[in-house]
Amino acid sequence: MKKGLLIFVLLSCTNFLFAQQIVESNNKFSFDAYQKIKKNENFIFSPLSISSAIAMTYAGSKNNTLTEISEVFYFNKNLNNFHKDFKNLSEFKSNKNSKVQFYSANSIWIDKGLKLEDTYLTINKKFYSGIAYLQDFQNFPEKSRVKINTWVEKNTNNKITDLLKSSDIDISTRLVLVNALYFNGSWDKQFKKEENTIEKFQIGKRIFEDKTFMNATINSSYYEDKLAEIIDIYYSNAKYSLMIIIPKSYRKMKKFEKSLSFEYYMQLEKMKKMKRVNLSIPKFEIETDLNLNETLQRMGIKDAFNSSADFSGITTQEKLYISNVVHKAKITVTEKGTEAAAATAVVMRKTSFIADQVDLKIDKPFIYILRNTENNCIYFMGKIVNP
Repeated sequence: MKKGLLIFVLLSCTNFLFAQQIVESNNKFSFDAYQKIKKNENFIFSPLSISSAIAMTYAGSKNNTLTEISEVFYFNKNLNNFHKDFKNLSEFKSNKNSKVQFYSANSIWIDKGLKLEDTYLTINKKFYSGIAYLQDFQNFPEKSRVKINTWVEKNTNNKITDLLKSSDIDISTRLVLVNALYFNGSWDKQFKKEENTIEKFQIGKRIFEDKTFMNATINSSYYEDKLAEIIDIYYSNAKYSLMIIIPKSYRKMKKFEKSLSFEYYMQLEKMKKMKRVNLSIPKFEIETDLNLNETLQRMGIKDAFNSSADFSGITTQEKLYISNVVHKAKITVTEKGTEAAAATAVVMRKTSFIADQVDLKIDKPFIYILRNTENNCIYFMGKIVNP
């Protein structure tokens, strides 16, 4: 009988330190995943959180299982280098008193009857800071599920609750790998509630709804082409921003989405210019639950989900396969900033710069990317169709 390796992925975002190969891998996966996940409704996902959780399984994969994961996530096949790079990417915790807070946590939940390879446990602890917990999945699957969910709530400031459903854990579960990430950042220039307005937001071809818009004049990176306008809304630490991409017209969203790619994203950094922007943007709060099994299989990870899986680097006692990849993300954007339950900053923006002025009203469906402006690492990504 096959035993299940359950991967749990929890969304949020954290500050990761310049492991550029890992950043590039993450960003390439981001746009590949967006093309598979996208739908005509609000959604959010964290490519970085997904990559982080999968990385812990990649560390114990071999043969074709390793190859398939490597190709979908663009992971380095030299595992020694990969582990070192990922450690640089994931071991940051910010000051809790900072206006921009990040923290991440990994944990590994092991059935008490399963013996993991010593090498794997060492790698997990040394490079992924994974805290190991023994559980009795075979006799108490529900109790184990509740413990994992409680750990998740604690490590996301109670923003992600009840992530694992009862059907996710059963008596065949042997291993649960958890990645919890959290982001909370104040805007560089906060919006004032008294300046909020009620404006029309286009949600259909000829359909508009009243929404609460936040309004402010900010200095920001801005770019426009024939399809879209792009702006970075900076947080109090300008190393981080919420990039907004809004098509020129409602009907151009689908066409623009098809062209959205890693290459386009990298070109934006060369094309954006500092502008003085009269910005009007709706408040929004989005939560998304995703089961990524089908998505990852369509992207090319086949063996890991069936009896062909080779996770012998994790254990040789039983043959494991991935039974579930669960991902839950939440983001809240208000006048004060952004909270998402997903290095020393060098401020590049010059506040004294007198820039050209533009007006930008975010009044139709748009794409958003929460990111690091120094190394371009993408933390969150999604779309707003109806705020």
